[in-house]
Amino acid sequence: MTVGTYTPREAAVVSGVALAQIQKAISARKIPVRAEGVTRRRRLDRTAVLAFALTASLPKELRVSPGLAYRLLRDSPATGDGVPDELVIGGAVRIDAARRRLALCERARKLIVSDPEIMGGTPVIRGTRITARSILGRIEAGDPIESILEDYPYLHRDSVEAAVFHAQANPPRGRPAGRLWRRAS
Repeated sequence: MTVGTYTPREAAVVSGVALAQIQKAISARKIPVRAEGVTRRRRLDRTAVLAFALTASLPKELRVSPGLAYRLLRDSPATGDGVPDELVIGGAVRIDAARRRLALCERARKLIVSDPEIMGGTPVIRGTRITARSILGRIEAGDPIESILEDYPYLHRDSVEAAVFHAQANPPRGRPAGRLWRRAS
């Protein structure tokens, strides 16, 4: 996995845009993608992810296509990472929250590991046997991060946030367990 490239699902979690909207923009070739690896998985660059975040942060009256947002970000005067801090489009629009979530994504890539020898390859927090999915389950059930940190005093807040991000961006594949058709009749 190349640093600075993101899967469409990671882009959806970072930007707050529906995965279907990102896939549609990719299929319509409004956003450039790279095909990486043996499986030729589609990857978006940092500017494309921030373009989706920009389209999501604009007011309802002002709609900009992801392709136009990408070109605006790519061609505007940049900061250190090639993307401006603020754009003026009918008022100042900031994409700081998306930048923070991109940093969280990079931290999650370092903190969450999947090793076949540990928990059968289930993604866990590095150095522990705590799965990312179990942390997400507790957060979704309403447990505050402080409660999780009390239960696992050797974890840091960054580790918990990274586990939640990773579990949201990488849901389990395949059909859900159980007999779903039992209630259908």
